Amino acid sequence: MTLRDVHKASLRLAARHRNGRLVLSPGRLSMIETKNEVPSIFRLYALSIIYRRDIKQLLSFYGLDK
Repeated sequence: MTLRDVHKASLRLAARHRNGRLVLSPGRLSMIETKNEVPSIFRLYALSIIYRRDIKQLLSFYGLDK
């Protein structure tokens, strides 16, 4: 998926849940990927839904797997 694809998917998810904190802008995504920025729990949840991964798996990337 491109950054734009993920952004669009996050917009749909945010609209469905009526929660703007689930939106992932392309710039924010780039910072998460390249600058090791830690996403908020809302954005991490959005990523888990968009990429169809268990949130525990994503948490493990940040050493929070225990």
